[in-house]
Amino acid sequence: MARDYYEVLGVGRDATDAALKKAYHKLAHRYHPDKNPGNSASEEQFKEVTEAYEVLSDSERRRQYDRFGARFQDFKGGAGFANNVGDVFSEIFSDFFGRKNERVRKKGRDRIFPLTIDLMTALKGGERELTVPRAMRCEACTGTGAAPGSAPQVCYACGGSGEIRVQQGLLSVSKKCSYCRGRGKIISKPCGVCEGHGHIERETVLKVRIPPGADDDTVLRYAGEGEPGDHGGAAGDLKVTLRVAPHPVFRREGTDLFCDVPVTITEAALGAQIEVPTLDGKVRMKVPAGTQSGRVFRLRGKGVATSENTDAGDEHVTVVVETPHALSEKARELLQALGELEEPASYPLRTAFRRDVLKSDG
Repeated sequence: MARDYYEVLGVGRDATDAALKKAYHKLAHRYHPDKNPGNSASEEQFKEVTEAYEVLSDSERRRQYDRFGARFQDFKGGAGFANNVGDVFSEIFSDFFGRKNERVRKKGRDRIFPLTIDLMTALKGGERELTVPRAMRCEACTGTGAAPGSAPQVCYACGGSGEIRVQQGLLSVSKKCSYCRGRGKIISKPCGVCEGHGHIERETVLKVRIPPGADDDTVLRYAGEGEPGDHGGAAGDLKVTLRVAPHPVFRREGTDLFCDVPVTITEAALGAQIEVPTLDGKVRMKVPAGTQSGRVFRLRGKGVATSENTDAGDEHVTVVVETPHALSEKARELLQALGELEEPASYPLRTAFRRDVLKSDG
């Protein structure tokens, strides 16, 4: 049998509304679930004092209770208990915590996805497809999170605010309500499709537009494609972080490109017109006679343009003289003949090295 409501609140039957509220404040503060985590006895006492105050603070219900006692809900005026819990908490907790009982809308968290692209796509721009999860309203429960035929109930612990304010010494600290986990509502029968979340995730294909001149760690932001927000807050954003895969020919530094081009000994010694790769296709570049391995040539404007309104960088071509191997007999004889004709003046670097470093006379 339920305890007498006046006894629960520790007041007499002639208690005024102010006395009822004062008694409830004191007991609610003592037994609140967030002040007594894991204490089921305190939780039950909190429910009991809340139920008692909800009835006695309403003049019509109090009159019915005084007349019929515990059977008051069988008579007119008693059926509205569950429907008015939220109104009671709205009044009590806004006064008790000294603030409006409103849930704060919170934006959802951002989602971050890496996307690897090739260098040419990064430089020229393009479009790629990315499969991402997208939050969609659950049609089974129309987004309420409750099973069809039921509805969420206002959390009795926080009155629907999703948080409580606890006094710690001189400080008043706001905490997320542990009973409803900050939702402000209790779902006794969760939807079997979305498991009470009110939304489900479906994989969708997102077309990612890559701007010309994109580089490593370029972030493309898609508003509202992240995780759903709390309490009706906006969804977070989707951030696509680009990674540029290494290219077999080109290296990039900002708007400049770098590449190595091999040439033969005869091309380097006698000079030649060689073909060099660029973003716009092959071009011919002059290699002067006597070019040394490692010499760098600059092709102006053949680098990267980050947008249509900016000048492109340069392409830096490093000539690498390749020593022949697997020579034919004829080629070997010619090289030996060349060696017999070589003069020290034809190799100034070699001559200086022997003279200054090896201290050689010849």
